[in-house]
Amino acid sequence: MARYRLDSIAELARQLHFAPHETRARQVQAAEDLLLSIEPAKAYPYPFIVFRITGYHPRGVCPDLLTGLALQHDLGLLIEQVSDSLDALAAECPQPVLSIADVCARFNVTSKTIQRWRRKGLAARRFIFPDAKRRVGFLLGSVERFVAAHGEQVARGSNFSQVDDAERELILRRARRLAQGCDCCRGEIARRLAGKLDRSPLTILHTLRKHDQEYPEQAIFPGAPPELSFEERAAVMQGHAAGQSLLSLARQLGRTRQTIYRVVLDERIARLVERRIKFIDDPLYHQPDAEAVLLELARQEPLTDAAADEGSGRIPCDLPPYFAELYRVPLLSAARERGLFLLFNYRKFLFVHARRRLDPQSARACQVAALRQKLDAMTEVKNRIVAANLRLVVSVARKHLRPGLNLMELVSDGNLTLMRAVESFDPHRGTRFSTYATLALMKGFARSVPRMQSKTGVGWGDEQILEQLPDDRIEAIAARRLDREQLELLLSQLSGREREVLLSRFGCADRETTTFDELGSSLGLSRQRVRQIEQAALAKLRAVADPVCRVIKTN
Repeated sequence: MARYRLDSIAELARQLHFAPHETRARQVQAAEDLLLSIEPAKAYPYPFIVFRITGYHPRGVCPDLLTGLALQHDLGLLIEQVSDSLDALAAECPQPVLSIADVCARFNVTSKTIQRWRRKGLAARRFIFPDAKRRVGFLLGSVERFVAAHGEQVARGSNFSQVDDAERELILRRARRLAQGCDCCRGEIARRLAGKLDRSPLTILHTLRKHDQEYPEQAIFPGAPPELSFEERAAVMQGHAAGQSLLSLARQLGRTRQTIYRVVLDERIARLVERRIKFIDDPLYHQPDAEAVLLELARQEPLTDAAADEGSGRIPCDLPPYFAELYRVPLLSAARERGLFLLFNYRKFLFVHARRRLDPQSARACQVAALRQKLDAMTEVKNRIVAANLRLVVSVARKHLRPGLNLMELVSDGNLTLMRAVESFDPHRGTRFSTYATLALMKGFARSVPRMQSKTGVGWGDEQILEQLPDDRIEAIAARRLDREQLELLLSQLSGREREVLLSRFGCADRETTTFDELGSSLGLSRQRVRQIEQAALAKLRAVADPVCRVIKTN
């Protein structure tokens, strides 16, 4: 089942299920109207999305910007799920309802083309069809509006126009010649003809298959070699990885060099498509000079002498040489850190949009290479951030080192947590990454340290083995220690007076709970002023803790 990419839209979908039936129907229609107007390269504030769907201005909602690419996906999912709760009968709908097969037949396209249209904004609802089964359907008006809105782009990219008789004859004649004369398989025939005739490979394939079904005695594909099997494709990839040339592999399998080349290219495309990459959008990414501005932000404010001293003068004396070298990597200033994270998310933004424009069926090597370059540029920025924070992993790991544990193993586990934290850190929250990553590391070690301790008894004496057996209390103790460390870290973000008010008000650090009047008397402040300090301190803690807690849960 598809999952929402934006938590806010997922929560909105859950709320819409509680609306009355007629209200839900209006909201689904409003969501369809909104979906058609969304542009993937733009960003939209969440309150605007809520107002367009429900007609209400939400209060107390963070005005985060949502990328249009993720919105297209999530709004389509919202429409499908909320419409399913309406139990709408296709036969009783005021306008015709088209199934996927109906749309394919109406526009002479394949079901994969319909899926591409849905990703571009074609709204699909769920209806109960005459056979009493629930299936995806499309209102005729929605399909027509989608085609009208996208115009030439949809017609060109999805081969919207019909294949006339003359073009069909041309396709069949060229396909038969390729099938008999060059040992091309079905997929390669479709790709070659698509490039020559400016058609989608799927449209060519659909036309040829339809001809073979209608005229089996004149079938084209029986004269073409079959597609490479899974074992043959695996052999191609193994041979290519071992350094064999494409020509050598083609001779071994009795295929054309182009067929072998396509197997290798398809594998590269599959790896790029499978990469799960999410980015945090920013209005700057949509400006024409975004690249130059972000590169300048990532270079600004070189380290001061004080920061450089901090980076090289505090190396623990008992560290192995490898770990000691990590402490010589300069720390990032707050401005440079923010610039690097903005640049990192911008590179992810470029990669996701370029990958969305890639058609795996007809992609060329130059397009795949350009996409790979974007991925490498994104990885390069991530590596710079990780390298500047590796000492943080060592520092936190040393605090969690226990008898029988290996520091290298702890650091390796912490490095994985650090890389996940880099992926999900939001530089717009105003929190330093070191605070965010430290909490994530402590949470990770609270889980991994007890697990590592339970494995250290192998090959020891009986008493030592008994000492190292898993104890149910270990996780509870680790959790309490983690809570104390988190509290200390969070309180360090407050001023001295704010810390004093919170510790006294909530009875922390072995103190008794104190009233506003008692605190006001001891601090020389009014009761109302103490209340204001408490509220300001709590708001500051929430701003620091909320984004951190979300990444800790995902780790």
